[in-house]
Amino acid sequence: MQSIQAIELSRLVIHGVSNLSDEPEISDKEEILSEGLRHFFEEHIRNCIKSASSRMAKFNDASVTVSSCAKKLVEQPESFVEQCKVIGLWFAHQMEKSAQVQTFLAIGQFMDLDTDSRYLALLKMDPIKAYVKRPDSQQSFEQISILPDPSRALSRYAIVRPYADEARYDVIYRNQPASRDEDTDTSAMWLEAFLESVDVPSPRQMTQLVVNETEKWIAGNQEDIEEQTAAQLRTAVRTMAQTEELDVEAIAEQVLANEDQREQYIGRLLDKGLTETTFNPDRDWAERASRKTTYVCDDGVSISGPSDAIDDVVQMMPKTPDRKTRLVIETRKFQQK
Repeated sequence: MQSIQAIELSRLVIHGVSNLSDEPEISDKEEILSEGLRHFFEEHIRNCIKSASSRMAKFNDASVTVSSCAKKLVEQPESFVEQCKVIGLWFAHQMEKSAQVQTFLAIGQFMDLDTDSRYLALLKMDPIKAYVKRPDSQQSFEQISILPDPSRALSRYAIVRPYADEARYDVIYRNQPASRDEDTDTSAMWLEAFLESVDVPSPRQMTQLVVNETEKWIAGNQEDIEEQTAAQLRTAVRTMAQTEELDVEAIAEQVLANEDQREQYIGRLLDKGLTETTFNPDRDWAERASRKTTYVCDDGVSISGPSDAIDDVVQMMPKTPDRKTRLVIETRKFQQK
């Protein structure tokens, strides 16, 4: 799913949910996909798929609501609206437990044009306040709520396929809290309650963990290991991370002659969350992590850093009509020097 390049959105339903209303606004018909609306949601879906902050999850089993509806859509495409109603009502039920007041759930069915495989996109679209001037209004400006445009990364979304027992994951998702003090029920609502899924480490996460924790282990044991050994371990990890298979036990056996050090090294990786000592690494990330990326902008302004870190925080948007390029930077830590 993360390798999807070209997509085509074929169907779309949008539900409105407000904890201030007695009933959710569950749509009973599909949206008419004009060229503009199709492009708007296709851009959102593409951004979700390629987002460096997306994670992987596995449905608890085949019977959970979203997976069951996705399976029925594969078998009975004509039941799209009906299945979207089920998903919408299930989402509204979970929203009752959260502290959030209002949101929209857009459910889109799209095709991977390279494989002809079909997927569901579940986009939680929190409305944004905007002000417009009404010619016939007594007030100068009127407040309205609009859907976030594709230049704004969605805090919560899911790209799903039906549960498959042999598959490592069924869902690509993001579950970013709206604020640091978001309540526990709201934070747990998306993945645990609505999607009924559990997080599984992605190849990128495991590759990052091995590379980063290897550096930390070397730094913490610099008095006990020789510089040559440290350099060999660092090089072996970064080199194997760019191959088809990363085997940390084989690396430790080859580089660390001391058995206690081998056990300590492998133990640290497992303690930090590594679930498999042999896995297929994210070769693209490993290759970028070994390089540096610099964006040079107008008037001598530049943005620079390790390529993997730049990809995580900088998003390049499509050119505007006047041929300008917008860079969107998302970061929790910020300092002006």
